[in-house]
Amino acid sequence: MTDVKRQRSEAVAAAVAKVRDIEHREGVSRDALEHIRGVLTELAARRELFPESEYPSPGEQERSFMYLISEDDDHRFALYLSTGVPGRSSPPHNHTTWATIAGMDGEEENRVYERLDDGSVPGKGQLREVRRVVLRAGDGIAFMPDDIHSIHVVSSKPTRHLHMYGLSVEHLPNRIEFDMEQGTCRVFPPSRGIRK
Repeated sequence: MTDVKRQRSEAVAAAVAKVRDIEHREGVSRDALEHIRGVLTELAARRELFPESEYPSPGEQERSFMYLISEDDDHRFALYLSTGVPGRSSPPHNHTTWATIAGMDGEEENRVYERLDDGSVPGKGQLREVRRVVLRAGDGIAFMPDDIHSIHVVSSKPTRHLHMYGLSVEHLPNRIEFDMEQGTCRVFPPSRGIRK
């Protein structure tokens, strides 16, 4: 094991242990997620542990992908390095689990939305944008399970950010994505093609 891999393994294990402890002690609340965000932001500040040589950005044929860094046996406390090319975006979506993002490289705009309808009509979903947060190195953001956001790479170079979820993105079958122009929503399938 190289020195960088050993240091990364130790740093990731320590960060995940802190996150587990925060959730155990504080539950899932906005305050708890702010503490988790702080832990993730500290880990992301150690950019030398996640070199481009080991976690390369997408090439011309791909828009984005995620590297799985750590995950508990029960798929909890999943940590990823997410990368996306300039211009990449996601539709507005929720996660059905808590989520935190910490910036490392590039600029990723997170648009945060409020749902205007009550969800009682299947396939319908009205949103209003309430704020925008651009994540750069040193920045972070946290989301409760029902929070809705979209991601937009606004920098001229690819983004490389750490994402952490209460449950791995491969095991979230009930996420919802929204089409704001149509006023509709549908199931956002679990992520596939995660690099391990």
